This record gives sequence, C-alpha cells and structure tokens, in this order.
Amino acid sequence: MLGWRRYVPEAIGLVLLLVLIDHLVFDGSRYAWMTPRPFWIPVILISAQYGLAGGVFATLVATLALYSSALPSQLATQDYYAYSRQVVAEPTAWLACALVLGGLRSLHIFHAAELRQQRDDALDEADSLGRGLSAAMAEIGRLELRFAAETRTLGSVSKAFACLDAEDGLRLATSLAELGRRLVGASRLTVYAATPRGLAPLATVAEGGARDRDTAPAIDGMLAEAVAQAPDRLWRRDRAADARRLPDGAVLAVALPAHGAPGPRGLLLIEGLLPNQTLAEAAPRALDLALAMGSLVAGAERC
Repeated sequence: MLGWRRYVPEAIGLVLLLVLIDHLVFDGSRYAWMTPRPFWIPVILISAQYGLAGGVFATLVATLALYSSALPSQLATQDYYAYSRQVVAEPTAWLACALVLGGLRSLHIFHAAELRQQRDDALDEADSLGRGLSAAMAEIGRLELRFAAETRTLGSVSKAFACLDAEDGLRLATSLAELGRRLVGASRLTVYAATPRGLAPLATVAEGGARDRDTAPAIDGMLAEAVAQAPDRLWRRDRAADARRLPDGAVLAVALPAHGAPGPRGLLLIEGLLPNQTLAEAAPRALDLALAMGSLVAGAERC
C-alpha cells in the first residue's frame, strides 16, 4: 500500500484549502449553511486514492477543521442526546464513508500489489526461460557445426579411400598418409621411414595434395634417439619436454611400431591441425593411425 507520506500532506492541504476559502470568500462558519459540507471532498478523494488509512486520517483532519473554531450552538429545545447527535452526525458519516470506500480501495491496492508481484515473478521466469532457450540454441548451433565438421571429415575420408593408389609402395604410402591426415584432422602430415642413416621422409601430404618429400622437416638426432628409446611414445607440443625435441612447426610425433622387430619402423609427424581440431582430439587418433600404418610402411619400403 502507498505510504502515509503521500496522503497526510494531501489530506491536510485539501482541508486547509477549504478552510481558507471559507474565511476569504464566506463567513467562516465552516459552511454551516451548506448541505452537504465541502469537507466530504477530501474524505472521498483520499479514501478513493489511498484506502482505509488515508480515509480515516482525512476524516480526522476534516473533523478537527470543522470544530476548530467552536462547536455548534445548542438550541434551548434540544436535550443533551439530540445535541450530541447533531455534533457527531457529520463526522460519523465521513468515517462510515472512509471505512466503506477506503476499505474497498485498500482491498483493490492489495490485489493490485499481489498481481504486480505475480507479474514480476512471471517476468523473471520468462527471463530465465529466455536465457535457457538462448543457451540451448547456442548449444544446438555448436552441435550443428560439430556435426557439419564430422560430416566433412567423413566425406574427406571416403574421398581418400577412393583415391588409394596401390600401383607401387610409395604411391600407396602417400595415399595412406593422405587418409591418415584426414582421419587425424591434420593440415600437414609426414611419414618417415627408419633407414640406416636415420629417419627419412617417405611421404608428406597437406591440404591440397601431396608435397615434395624434400620439404619435410629434418629429424635431428635428439628426436631420432628419443624415438628409438621409446617407440611407443607420443610427443606433444603442449609438453615442455617434448616441445624441445619436436621440429619447428610440428605439434605431434608418434613412432610407427615395428610389430616384433627391434626399434621403430618409422615416425609419423603432424605439423599442424585443421581449425576444427584440437590437440587433445588429434593425439589418440594419431596413436591409432601409427599402429595401423606400422606394417604398411614396411611393405612400402620394399617397393
């Protein structure tokens, strides 16, 4: 409900205005010659605007203004009870009006406040649902992008399978390297074979097709020795100890197992990842690819 700071000055102001008009324009008898008196105006207005409390206060102020100068004269023919009824009749009518009209207004104010609270709760709930819907739509968008990326990956793998060239070992190695690049999600992949002189590039592929093997990064002795000592190890750029051994630009390196023979068969070097791939996703795929390609590189070496 509205506070007393609003109806108190308004009630006092309206009553004082009526008293001032009575003194300046009329005879100052508090409108004794008029029925009903204008003091009904503040009682009705304040009750209708501010409810029960405001109406009762306006009744009190109007009663004080009515009898502030003097009580009405008692006629000689009036007994005490008749005179008392005359004195309290109008203030009692004002109070009854304030109780009825102000009570109805107070009930209306209460229901309006309750409806506003329900509206605010509904708006908060709608806002919460809106944020949840926005988050769900964003997640759907991310899933659509991921699905599209997976679809492109599957399409690329199917294309790579269709392009496998088994005419000779080197072409087969290049085709398998391209297939492996698409499976891992690498932007450039090089397969190295173990030779008596060290790790030599066997095939290097990138987006757009095969590359000249001479453009492949040279594997220094530190990495070659590490590969020979730990043929089942995966070297990652995000590990400080591994990063010192990897060539510039390389993000992953994994040995190609020899499947029973001593030492590794070769090395799989990934120099970059596609924009939709992460190192955490590509690492296990590179390990699986190395296991599958280990025996195939041996056949390519003999061709």
